[in-house]
Amino acid sequence: MKKIVISIFIAFVLFGCSNKKADVKAVLDSILTVHDKVMGADGKLMDNKLKLDTLLKKEAAAGKDSVKMLITKLAAADSAMGIWMNNFKSEYKGKTDEETATYMRDQKKLIMSIDSQIKAAVSESNKYLLKIK
Repeated sequence: MKKIVISIFIAFVLFGCSNKKADVKAVLDSILTVHDKVMGADGKLMDNKLKLDTLLKKEAAAGKDSVKMLITKLAAADSAMGIWMNNFKSEYKGKTDEETATYMRDQKKLIMSIDSQIKAAVSESNKYLLKIK
């Protein structure tokens, strides 16, 4: 009976470890998917920033505040992405499976937040650019 209990315990431990590693891999895959999507939006972000920079040089005094605000939002979103990319560690070595899983979940929340920030900045700048054309 004791051997059966020990065998079941070992099976649960092994299953738990492999399940945690699978969870970490799934979260990492979703992080990379969001990253790729955000990088695709980065081109539009930079394009809008260039258009707004050009407008800033031409725009009348009344429109300069709006243009500056939009440029600031675009720059902040771009900066947030750059900082995240420099700090992200896809191979979180030397940590327990639980620490790695927590790190990956936190990073997913962060990249999702950056994705929202970029989408909002691009959308707002798109609307402004369409309005002034």
